Amino acid sequence: MGANKKRKRRRAELDDRHYLAIELLTTVPTPNLDDIARHCYVDRRTLYRWRLRKDFQRELTKAQERKHKHFRLKLSEIRRVEDFEFIFRAAGLI
Repeated sequence: MGANKKRKRRRAELDDRHYLAIELLTTVPTPNLDDIARHCYVDRRTLYRWRLRKDFQRELTKAQERKHKHFRLKLSEIRRVEDFEFIFRAAGLI
């Protein structure tokens, strides 16, 4: 092994701040990235770097899929107009 060969540095595991960011990124309506970074006590640039991490992307995708599945199930249960109104209000759409 040559002296100039760089060792691959092991990245730290995702922590509570990462999972908070994931939760905020999957809320509807999604807060802006400045607000999410502030809630996680990190700089906005750090949040951008987190979003490039493969492990962060994997957990973000899982969270999005869980929430989509949950909403699809809820939508399939709707039988009344009032239920639609409730969902649209909860999503901040009306």
